[in-house]
Amino acid sequence: MIIPGFVISAVTFPGVAVHELSHQVFCRICRIPVYEVKYFQLKNPCGYVLHEATADPWKNLATGMGPFFINTILGILITLPAYANVFGYNSADGMLGMLVKLSSLFLYWLGVSILMHAFPSTGDAKALVRSVLKNEEVSIWAKIVTAPFIGLIYLGALGSMFWLDLIYGVGMSMLLPKLLSMWFF
Repeated sequence: MIIPGFVISAVTFPGVAVHELSHQVFCRICRIPVYEVKYFQLKNPCGYVLHEATADPWKNLATGMGPFFINTILGILITLPAYANVFGYNSADGMLGMLVKLSSLFLYWLGVSILMHAFPSTGDAKALVRSVLKNEEVSIWAKIVTAPFIGLIYLGALGSMFWLDLIYGVGMSMLLPKLLSMWFF
């Protein structure tokens, strides 16, 4: 089933906002001036960060890949407390049980929405190609390190046509709880 990207982005808008916030955070960490940020809008692109261009390939890689790290960590942390209640381990009954279940479902939706937007966009890949691969001033080693990340970004974009972003979101939301239960129980 094909659902337009803007519909998916509208349903998972917290993930779009965190994705753009992640770019902005890494711009600040790398001391790259930010001119404009749009955390979410109902048009293409759904969000963006306009920042000063930098010739430093490592800063470009960090700002391009920032959402992968921040969205993944934050999404897992948000879904972790909700996991048990969403998947039937809640022992509370009555009104309290229903409230716990509903709040857990909300947290789970929020976390999976954030996880679904962990992959950098093709716009991020194009910026890396322009600022690193096509930049003659960048060392060959920086290009060698950056090229596989660009390839993975494009593979992720291709995979999103087959719901890879949803699979990643749900999979990551389940991975840590499963690992913790194996280690501690």
